[in-house]
Amino acid sequence: MQPEGENKIGSAGEEIESLRKRIAELETVSQNKERTEVIKEAIKEHVGKSPEEFLAEGNRFTQQEIKQHAQKIGDTSVEKQHQEQILELMQIAQSKGILNAVSVIKRLNDPYLEDEFHGALVKYFQATY
Repeated sequence: MQPEGENKIGSAGEEIESLRKRIAELETVSQNKERTEVIKEAIKEHVGKSPEEFLAEGNRFTQQEIKQHAQKIGDTSVEKQHQEQILELMQIAQSKGILNAVSVIKRLNDPYLEDEFHGALVKYFQATY
């Protein structure tokens, strides 16, 4: 839930920066944890947020946009399905926001893909933090 008085996130860049700050906060209080574990914890916490409460209205996917992206990602060929799906989801995360990408994954109802996406996010934050 977004704290009262704070502005909602208005862009994917702001959302990613917000998550980076949370990772830094967790690293400060969890000095004995490995960085990967701290990043995983921050991502798990973040993806549990409601887009309606956290993202500004213009930055949230509509149900139609979620459906369109889910159909596009779901139509990927079987051979490269998960790799291409993860790439598409990472592009959505970087351009439209992590929570919007998670909304698409939830529409696809694919726990394996969700785990793979979380793993890709961990690698992204390890490489870019």
